Amino acid sequence: MILSFTCAWVYSHAQVNFVRNPDLEQYSKCPDDWNEIYYANNWRNATDSNMVYGMEYYNVCGNAALDKVLHVPDNGGFYQYPHSGNGMAGAHFFNDETSPSPSPLPNDYRDYLQGHLSKPLTAGKTYCVSFWVNLAEASGVAQNKIGAYLDNGAVNHIVSTAGSKITTVIPQVYTDSVLADTMNWVKIEGSFVAKGNETYITIGCFAPIDSVKTVVTNYRSTSTQYSYYLIDDVSVIPIDLKADAGANRWVEMSKTVQVGRVGDTTAKGLDCKWYHKGVLIDSGAIISVHAAATKGIVDTYVVVQTICGIVTTDTVTVWTVGLGITSPSPKERDGVRVYPNPSDGNIVITKSEANDKVISVKVFDLLGRVLQQQPLLFTNNQSSLKIDVPTGIYIIELQDSEGNISRERIIIH
Repeated sequence: MILSFTCAWVYSHAQVNFVRNPDLEQYSKCPDDWNEIYYANNWRNATDSNMVYGMEYYNVCGNAALDKVLHVPDNGGFYQYPHSGNGMAGAHFFNDETSPSPSPLPNDYRDYLQGHLSKPLTAGKTYCVSFWVNLAEASGVAQNKIGAYLDNGAVNHIVSTAGSKITTVIPQVYTDSVLADTMNWVKIEGSFVAKGNETYITIGCFAPIDSVKTVVTNYRSTSTQYSYYLIDDVSVIPIDLKADAGANRWVEMSKTVQVGRVGDTTAKGLDCKWYHKGVLIDSGAIISVHAAATKGIVDTYVVVQTICGIVTTDTVTVWTVGLGITSPSPKERDGVRVYPNPSDGNIVITKSEANDKVISVKVFDLLGRVLQQQPLLFTNNQSSLKIDVPTGIYIIELQDSEGNISRERIIIH
């Protein structure tokens, strides 16, 4: 395979996250009062068709002086930034009126945060569902049994009164752990096989009150034993989605380029960690990297993606070219070819220009560790190499006497 570097390419858009507005960043209006979750595009309270008990939408766009109760990060109920971006939701998942003082909410009141999917899921296909929660400091209790239920919207008609509990369905994903952390966001994650009619995701507590475990977290709130959680970054992702570091790039000296799922607006909520020379440098489906200050430098970046415990990796190569270069010249392309690829470890390497008879070769794993290093003798711009490594994906690096570096990715089976 010959490495080629282009400034632009046609990106194949695969559906990554099926949840619309998964990070609650898109909104029709900045929140200025309680019960305004419907200002976040494609979100609502599943049991509240009249939008009376609409749950809360929080966004940094608000005016702290006018809407203190909805200000991010500081308001009357918590101090917390969203898990990502500027927006998040807030919902009562549990309320048990056990003290003599009246509660401001009906007994056993519950909210159900509901979002739209971009299209129905595929029957028989497995999806990874995840979302992040954080307990607000003003909550009197923390709880377990917080989950996500996916269906065609029929759950909306189980009860007719906003705040009524829904206990006749079983969420596909839920947690048995009591989530009491008010500082750190906690991820709830699990997988399920779709029926094929799922077009909505509903997040809340679907368990009967006697099976919900609670822990008192705020003794100042004993008159209202409720849990109030913040929710952000909701994902429904095909579990077989492979890591994608994007197309190999060339970029002018000292300039910045994006790598990863560039151009894919659905690529949100992915657990992606990026490594350069074995060092963790960033996270996210798309990141920005800087070209070297000297032309001819070749950098390889590795993305490690985790979806419901399934880990896949991919690499992208960024080649630094001179300022003002609009396309790599044949000399800059260098014409490195490694074959066969995939290989059993016995490979042939050719270079269009191999002025040196002996060139240094290194074999790296995807974390940047050197597994094999030796001089390589080229005859008529060709050499052979035996790679003694386990099955996997590796990087072969060639360096001549002038320090020019070429890299190629190879699969060993």
